[in-house]
Amino acid sequence: MLPRAALSLVAACLVVSCATAPDVPERQAENRPPSVAADAGFDRVMLQAYRAIGDRHLYEPNFRNLSVEAYRGFVSSDPSLVLEASDRTLVVKRDGKEILVRPVPADTADARAWGTTLVELMSGSLDASPALQKTDRQALIRQAMTATTKQLDRNSRYADPDEARDNRFQRDGGGGIGITVERTDEKKILIRAVQEGSPADRAGVKVGDQILAIDSESMMDRPLSDVVAKLRGPVGAAVTMTVLRPSQGAEISVPMRRGRIVPTTVVYERRGDVALIHLTGFNTATTENLRAALDKARADIGKDLTGVIIDMRSNRGGLLDQAQSVSEVFIGDGTIFSTNGRHPDSRRTYRSSNGRPNAGQLPIVVLMNGGSASAAEIVAAALQDRGRAVVIGTTSYGKGTVQTVVRLANEGELILTWSRLQAPSGYTWNELGVLPNICTSKVGDASKVGTATVDSNHASLMRWHALRNPTQQEVADLRKICPPGDAAPEADVDLAVRLLRDRALYAHAVQSATYQAAARP
Repeated sequence: MLPRAALSLVAACLVVSCATAPDVPERQAENRPPSVAADAGFDRVMLQAYRAIGDRHLYEPNFRNLSVEAYRGFVSSDPSLVLEASDRTLVVKRDGKEILVRPVPADTADARAWGTTLVELMSGSLDASPALQKTDRQALIRQAMTATTKQLDRNSRYADPDEARDNRFQRDGGGGIGITVERTDEKKILIRAVQEGSPADRAGVKVGDQILAIDSESMMDRPLSDVVAKLRGPVGAAVTMTVLRPSQGAEISVPMRRGRIVPTTVVYERRGDVALIHLTGFNTATTENLRAALDKARADIGKDLTGVIIDMRSNRGGLLDQAQSVSEVFIGDGTIFSTNGRHPDSRRTYRSSNGRPNAGQLPIVVLMNGGSASAAEIVAAALQDRGRAVVIGTTSYGKGTVQTVVRLANEGELILTWSRLQAPSGYTWNELGVLPNICTSKVGDASKVGTATVDSNHASLMRWHALRNPTQQEVADLRKICPPGDAAPEADVDLAVRLLRDRALYAHAVQSATYQAAARP
């Protein structure tokens, strides 16, 4: 099994695009303007965020409600400040005394008018409040933006500059040495994984080494985030790590130069005649590394290769284009998924034009659990609907929406929901999740799984996929059929191996979830 990483992929959202101020797609990075300093004022950040929300959010926003909550978040460190909102005016009072009055903008959907009014209320309150003046500006922005996004939906959120930098590293890579670190209960900082071919690997760094210092600066009592920040830096820049290697009982100084690192999201493991591929996230290198893992499995196992297990348990997702290209590794021509939102650009059908998928017609089993979300759900739903895989495990998380990422003027990020996802057969799994063909939370003995087990779930799958706009009660009732869990038991892998070796049972399970609609060109 994979080592448990303390700092794993932070892609809890499905990212369709990333934008810098003023909303330039990150995929056109070579044309984007220089980054704005991270100490940019709250006024610029709020106005930019409001423009993005008004233009892109899945639902037409009510900026009156957003502004009231944003203001309350902004002034939360000074309880003497109160905003009174009537039909005509917005009044700020401090200790009961009126200090600022502004008229209410006429249109609740007018992002510019409400953004301007909100900034005026914030500025006036800052001038009048010693408590706010003593508060870090980034903290004020975080308080206001967090209060704002909580009013939008459960997947929209704000990432402050530090978190946003880490998000960008996880998505796109950057300068580093290629290790995964973890703080133990004894507060030691240990290396839990070393990326193959990375600077750390070439320098001889080993799993189990304890980090003592970086560039002669002690890391013994530093937060894990500080250790990660010290190890990252410009590609080609020198860094020296001092480690304690338990097997030698000695401190070792390891000099190296940082390379471009894209966090590893694909790990291949042989299970006899079956290839087990752990897929932990979706970043810019995922599809390329998946193809390489399949090539390695073919070379390793040869003509005896029975099938492939794609383990996406607790995979929180990542980049939308990678969800599409990973699906194309297994699916030939036809629909993979579609998206639909308020913005015209959010309405698309994603198809595979790959007449010869990399995996050919190899039998596929996908492992899922309650922590599998976003891009992982796209792949699982597509492979299940299109009859290319059997899904085993528990009901997934149920994040059937796409986010666009707006880089804000302070180098933070607004992660904004802008469309819903639909499987090839037309159902949406948002809130609902992807239902496995075989629910292992209700299987006591994997060796006894047969056609009766598969058939017992058939009616539930039919109902699940037939729903288009399920009510909250319907969602709650359906998720009880196969309760989502966060475990990754070895029994799931054992069942997957058995299923791949039993071609008749595998074919029966595939057929139970395959729709004529899913096979449409």
